[in-house]
Amino acid sequence: MRTQSVSLAALVLAAVCAAAGCSDKPPTQPSAAGGAWAGGNIGAGGAAGGVGAGGVVGAGGATLSVGGSTGGGGITGTGGGAGLGGSVATLQGGSSAGGSSAGGRTSSTAGGGAFGGNAAGGVPNVGAGGASAGAGGGPWMFPAGVTKPKIMIVGDSISAGPGCYKKYLLKNLMDNGYSKFEFIGEYTDDCGGGVRHSAVSCSTAEQYTSAMFMMPNCQQGKSFPGMSTLMGKHKPDLVMLQLGVNDVWNGRSTEQTLADYQTLVTQARAQNAKVVLVVAQIQKIRPECSTEDTITKRAEALVKAVPAWASKLSTAESPVFVADLWTNSDFSMAETSDCVHPNDVGAQRMGLNWYNGLKGILTPN
Repeated sequence: MRTQSVSLAALVLAAVCAAAGCSDKPPTQPSAAGGAWAGGNIGAGGAAGGVGAGGVVGAGGATLSVGGSTGGGGITGTGGGAGLGGSVATLQGGSSAGGSSAGGRTSSTAGGGAFGGNAAGGVPNVGAGGASAGAGGGPWMFPAGVTKPKIMIVGDSISAGPGCYKKYLLKNLMDNGYSKFEFIGEYTDDCGGGVRHSAVSCSTAEQYTSAMFMMPNCQQGKSFPGMSTLMGKHKPDLVMLQLGVNDVWNGRSTEQTLADYQTLVTQARAQNAKVVLVVAQIQKIRPECSTEDTITKRAEALVKAVPAWASKLSTAESPVFVADLWTNSDFSMAETSDCVHPNDVGAQRMGLNWYNGLKGILTPN
């Protein structure tokens, strides 16, 4: 991006982009001061799990402080209300107080806040007419024979490079007893976590709707595979979709971006009718740390529209879940390098929020 969280690390790739002769900002936008576009997308912290009729993952994350997540007496999460077809509980920043709602469960991490408060019937649930993810709140039932789901991250620079929330997501999964999965994709990780992905810095949701795409303003002369090509080649069981920041930044409306999301979902299902999709509600952004909030408000409008959109698209065979990276995110310099790209604190938050979005879907050991 100037996104594939989950999610966070010092994401400014100005030096890299300069060496490659690229600009990580849409051509219709002025250059961001201090290289806000270098390296691409934003990816600041995660937010509380949005509630929606079907397919919304209860995702908030423990609030991070220097030295780790809050311990005993940490952040309190709101319980979990059942929505049409079973919506997921909202977590306000991390640990849950008071446990789970009917049929749900509360989980915790050693020494830190608890991440719990699942919805009635369990986490996650699909929309009206859909099947819940396991009777009584268990993991999603992948097709027979899929015992180690292949996960592909599709996004911009937040998920590409540096995109370092990925290593924190992996650590959260492994530390909490999740190892029955495999990250796959077109590219290797550059953050030391060994997480493969299919994210491209500077990219948009619109660009990924093409079988192949180029970015004249970034990485000139190179072409990249879009969703349909990636699905055909890598055949993932689960797609983490973290796109939209560059779309919002470049002025595309909520309706346009949701239409692009829907095209991506359709393309994914054309290759795998039972693919599971987890779509990110992008984190808060304030390009150039400006006092002007037009782009921030445009991002918020998109974020608010995603749960209902996901609910309508979610099916019993191919659910569309939502990972909330917005609610507890922070675009200030405390968690970003430029009010867009997360620093290491922001990367940790995003990794935790993506973990909270996936833990109810994957099967623990």
